[in-house]
Amino acid sequence: MLTLDTKDYGTIEYEESDLIHFTDGLFGFNDLKYFIPLVLDENEDNTILMLQSIENTDVAFVIINPFSLDPDYNPVLSPEELSYLGVKSEDDLSYYVICVLRTNHLENTVNMKAPVVINPDKRIGMQVILNQSEYEFRKKLSSFTTGQEGAPQETPDA
Repeated sequence: MLTLDTKDYGTIEYEESDLIHFTDGLFGFNDLKYFIPLVLDENEDNTILMLQSIENTDVAFVIINPFSLDPDYNPVLSPEELSYLGVKSEDDLSYYVICVLRTNHLENTVNMKAPVVINPDKRIGMQVILNQSEYEFRKKLSSFTTGQEGAPQETPDA
């Protein structure tokens, strides 16, 4: 069992097998290769996680399952990206979008254009830029609302 002193979680214990390896790092953090996903609330599923760097404990990202925000989200990866992640289909991967937290929570955004994509079996990941033009780098979280069935729905931008 390994330990890590984090800024937000205090000391955590983890196994090396818990780590996700990003060979190329994440955009703007190319030198950080190993992250551990942490559940923010033990009563929750894996919809919202903290992606904690083990190499620089000051770096952690809030990541959100984009399908919980937009059930019609449809990321398409290139054959090279699928090969890099060791899968034949996008369905074998987990997707997360990075959330940028602001002082005014109504200004919080998610990056729908450049999701973090993870092969949960091989524990490898990468951040990709989707070619689909409809996705935004800074989509306001407040533009998503919860529908009657509890499923998030996108609201038109005003």
